[in-house]
Amino acid sequence: MSVPPMGRHMLSELYQCRRVATVNKPTLQELVTQLLLEHHLTLLGTFIHEFEGGGITALFGLAESHIAIHSWPELAYVTLEVYVCNHTKDNTASAQEAHAALVALFEPERVRTTDLYR
Repeated sequence: MSVPPMGRHMLSELYQCRRVATVNKPTLQELVTQLLLEHHLTLLGTFIHEFEGGGITALFGLAESHIAIHSWPELAYVTLEVYVCNHTKDNTASAQEAHAALVALFEPERVRTTDLYR
């Protein structure tokens, strides 16, 4: 099987999120760690900051690229970015499944996603 020379970069906006206010640092860390193990992706480093009064900025640096999450509980809004390259194997399905699990975590009523292959 040949490996695609590109990666999958999914940029999403999540609107009217029912769980945005309840997603905290431990919940996010646990889910992303589980997703990375399930999909054989390599974590290089993590930065998660919880803002006073709510909101999270989270960055997960991967050998395969990154995952970024930013939330605004006061707006019930989340931005999500999952970028996984295919350097040594085809990680396209892993990117899709990780993205879907993170979207489900926040329970949005509406999602707008831009899907890039590069």
